[in-house]
Amino acid sequence: MKKNIYLDYNATAPMRPEVAERMGSLLGMPLNASSVHANGREGKRLIDAARRQVATLTGADANNVIFNSGATEANNTVLKYFAANGKACVSAIEHPSVLEARPDAIILPVTPAGLVDLEAAENIIAENKPALVSCQLVNSETGIIQPVAKLSQIARKYGAYFHCDAVQAAGRIPLNMTELGIDFMTLSSHKIGGPQGVGALVLGLCGETPSLLDGGGQEKKARAGTENVAGIAGFGLAAKLAQTDLSAAKDRAASFCASLESGLQKINSAIRIYGQDQDTPRVPNTLFFSIPGVSSETLLMAFDLEGICVSNGSACSSGTVKPSAVLKAIGADDTEASSAIRISTGWNTTQDDINAFLSAFEKIMARF
Repeated sequence: MKKNIYLDYNATAPMRPEVAERMGSLLGMPLNASSVHANGREGKRLIDAARRQVATLTGADANNVIFNSGATEANNTVLKYFAANGKACVSAIEHPSVLEARPDAIILPVTPAGLVDLEAAENIIAENKPALVSCQLVNSETGIIQPVAKLSQIARKYGAYFHCDAVQAAGRIPLNMTELGIDFMTLSSHKIGGPQGVGALVLGLCGETPSLLDGGGQEKKARAGTENVAGIAGFGLAAKLAQTDLSAAKDRAASFCASLESGLQKINSAIRIYGQDQDTPRVPNTLFFSIPGVSSETLLMAFDLEGICVSNGSACSSGTVKPSAVLKAIGADDTEASSAIRISTGWNTTQDDINAFLSAFEKIMARF
């Protein structure tokens, strides 16, 4: 079987081998952290250890880490909790689990550079006095880092809580909830080399604890349901490894990104790379580009035939190839938004993978 070149880490990262080994040793054990016997105490110990590891990654208090099934659940938990308590303002480029959780939310526009328009946002927040403002830290498609610290200050100025989906930021840039002014942060394990189906809602010092599921006392009554002990332990270890590897990972990703940008533009000078402007902050693991006149669907099929795994944006869009909603939000027309491809690298990416992608791209472009 032909080896795939995997460059879709923003959709899901391959599980780190240390995490797989750790979880493998736990999966067969009856670890219900609510039980009072020895096995239950061991389950609780493992969860508490993971809580500390996730807290270290986010600059939070371990007591404020609530484990759940992932960022989609966490986003829904926060957005729907405030539905009964007032209006919500969310950025136009949020993940569907934010936008669809509150279809009544007031949209904060973004600039053509892909950044939340802070001046427009302040005017909207001042006029509407929302209970909650929500903005992601890193966009999953463009990789652009949003001005979260400044937006959270605006939210606080007008009496709103601030929620941040930090899924694409974890393990790529330093996180500190206090410095960023975040009241509620959401994370997913599988974006940093942990298991799928595990994540966390991390609380700041706002005094509010949103909940979505009732029926048990787990997670200090903040999230009912028997904890996935093996998954949580795997998430904790992935968080520890991501924190340890943060600086080196950033350097590797920057090197890969430089190779990709120069290689792509050498092969096809008409390519547009989003967030390439030096004044636009971007995580180096993500490169989002479009080629005028070439559809994403055609390119994705061509790359797949060459054994290259890439995407055209968010993986949470029912597996279909649709025009990028993010590009539409920043003012792109349908043709441009339908010709975008995302490359995202991670802990297991090598320069050979980058070279293989560029070789495949050159072959594909020659056919066009």
